Amino acid sequence: MFGIKLTGKQEEVMALPASGHIVVLGTAGSGKTTIALLRAHHLASIPNGGKVLLVTFNGALVEYMRRISRLQLKNLVVESYHKFARGYLKCRGKMPDWNGILGPDEKAHYIEQAVAALKIQYPAESTFRRPKEFFVDEITFIQKFGFASLTEYTEAERIGRASANIKRENRKWIFAVYEKYMELRKAVGRKYDWDDLALYVFNELQDDDGERRYTHIIIDEGQDFSPMMIKSLVEAVADGGSFTFFGDVAQQIYGSRLSWRDSGVDANKIWRFNMNYRNPTSVTSFAKAITESEYWRQDGDMVESTAQIAEGPKPILVKFSSKQCEMAWIVERAIATGKTSSTVIVCRNRADIHALLPALKNKGCDAIEINSKTPGFSHLKEVYLTTYHAAKGLEFDNVFIPYLAEDKLPDPDTVSSAVSEEDVYADEIKLLYVAATRSKYGLYMTYSQTLSPLFPEDSDSYDFYYEEDVV
Repeated sequence: MFGIKLTGKQEEVMALPASGHIVVLGTAGSGKTTIALLRAHHLASIPNGGKVLLVTFNGALVEYMRRISRLQLKNLVVESYHKFARGYLKCRGKMPDWNGILGPDEKAHYIEQAVAALKIQYPAESTFRRPKEFFVDEITFIQKFGFASLTEYTEAERIGRASANIKRENRKWIFAVYEKYMELRKAVGRKYDWDDLALYVFNELQDDDGERRYTHIIIDEGQDFSPMMIKSLVEAVADGGSFTFFGDVAQQIYGSRLSWRDSGVDANKIWRFNMNYRNPTSVTSFAKAITESEYWRQDGDMVESTAQIAEGPKPILVKFSSKQCEMAWIVERAIATGKTSSTVIVCRNRADIHALLPALKNKGCDAIEINSKTPGFSHLKEVYLTTYHAAKGLEFDNVFIPYLAEDKLPDPDTVSSAVSEEDVYADEIKLLYVAATRSKYGLYMTYSQTLSPLFPEDSDSYDFYYEEDVV
């Protein structure tokens, strides 16, 4: 990794001073993770330069960066945001040793209880007739922005929540549910949930007059961080230190649709990487077709790839008569490509991975499931399996994306539990974009029955085949 030759804006970003705020936006394959890691090593190598934190959202990506960097620097820490948050609160005596964070299902349960209690108190109020999912999403929105009062919440622009219509005068009822939820949570001894952890870290840092642990903090895949996460990391930087944000809004897959601009980052200049070093022109053309879908939400911070240096075959889409035939072809083809190149099968969920693993093993292939302990490596001749979410930041020679039928993408459970189908489609189409842009050479996509509405069906950026053409 450290033998790569930096060019153009990559060199400029590496040469930026070790102070202030820096924002780097780039297209998929533009080398953001590589430059983030190189900048982290550079800052950690400065004599008496202080400690460096390189933080990302994805546990698998954390492990991947640790492995590819190879060098161990005592001044460099690479970890996920939530590990940083738990560690900081623990060192301040604010994190219980066991069971201090409420899980998503428990959070939904107590929010439902809060709504039920307020329904009894205000039986005529129609706001409380909304589905549980609406309140969960809205309270998560309050937490991610760190609204501390009804006034702040009432006056706020509803970034990422515009489709969940609610009159401004009715927000008081939502906030009442939020306050009741906090009361119920406190009563069972839970101080935090995963969505407001960052708010407590930020508040604790503001009260912390001690010396900051990190002089420099670098965020990779920053588009997936909430405003409070970013604010807390900005607050965690030592005086005179630096904060560097690397991100790509086209890969914003955790449903927040939030911006670094809402998060206390004060950058005089935005650096934009539009050169794609990973994907061949054929894959980039397909990725562009995805962004032209009616379901794709345009963003002024999105950086479009304007040049590619790699070449590769045109992506293919194959229709099968059944899911069984589809799986059999995926298994056979992935094993074949895995003998000569790194190969990954990207699935919507772990259930699909666990169905494919034994099928591969029965054919003599010990495929590797990517998680926080077993990252993928683009230079190894192996077959990997991962989810759309865990694939973030990784790259492989050949990528297989199976099960692109309408009953899989968008995820039916996500659609059925969502307040806004429009929001779900906007989130799920970015998963397809992320999966496709992992490819350094070949991209193989399959489905049976009816194709997902998120797929760019009328595009000429891929070749279409029927089962009999490839079996």
